[in-house]
Amino acid sequence: EEEAFLVSLYKFMKERRTPIERIPHLGFKQINLWKIYKAVEKLGAYELVTGRRLWKNVYDERGGSPGSTSAATCTRRHYER
Repeated sequence: EEEAFLVSLYKFMKERRTPIERIPHLGFKQINLWKIYKAVEKLGAYELVTGRRLWKNVYDERGGSPGSTSAATCTRRHYER
């Protein structure tokens, strides 16, 4: 399931002419795109996470540094890209 997701994601990004050239980092850690997707899905999907301002929860669930003040915004931006 994870491999199929990543293949689909890379294909989608390439088709819209914004290929993923390198995996983004968040707080010195490489983001696992599958796990962040699943974390957002678990909380109700993008619209719900954004509407309820749950991006910090996504960041925390992924093992982020608790002292980061921009964690929610950075997590959301990486997800949107």
